[in-house]
Amino acid sequence: MKRFGLGFLLAIGVVVLGGVGWAGELKIATVDADRLLKGYHKTDLMDAHLEDQAKDFNNEGEKMLAQHRRMKKEFESLRSEARNSALSEEARDKRLQVAEDKLLEVMEYESQIRETAVSRRQQLDDERRQMRQKLIDEIRDEIREFARKSGYTLVLDSSSGAGGGFPPALYSDGTLDITADIEKSLNRDKSPAKE
Repeated sequence: MKRFGLGFLLAIGVVVLGGVGWAGELKIATVDADRLLKGYHKTDLMDAHLEDQAKDFNNEGEKMLAQHRRMKKEFESLRSEARNSALSEEARDKRLQVAEDKLLEVMEYESQIRETAVSRRQQLDDERRQMRQKLIDEIRDEIREFARKSGYTLVLDSSSGAGGGFPPALYSDGTLDITADIEKSLNRDKSPAKE
């Protein structure tokens, strides 16, 4: 059933609407939603914001790794002192206990580094998903408004990013494609590029 998809449903709709004597003209257009998303100036702003945030997260991770290296060096120094045969056994035991405590601290910090990395990656993924959905909603609203004003009955997504590798519109002669018009409308509030 899924193989027939939108084309099958469209054909059924045309037959049903035609069969009941639908008086209106069916006006169909196509739009490349992938191109609209890539060409929308807010997509570049979203990408730049997410890139900045990723850099901030990487910097945070680098600082944590530097702290981890310092802690590990401290542990190694303490462990060396605990092995110093010039010290009394009691002094070595005390230093060994301090070294073991430091090792536990290092291990806990390693765990914190891993948890922070997972948390930041999830945070970035969630923000990317939310921002992308907001842009998709804006694009869909723009398409709806443009289609309504232009008298289109149906607008199909002709991008190859549609489900299953096949676009919902398997054929279009290009004359129905309103992608450029929608892209222009979406970017009407874009500030001019500085040269």
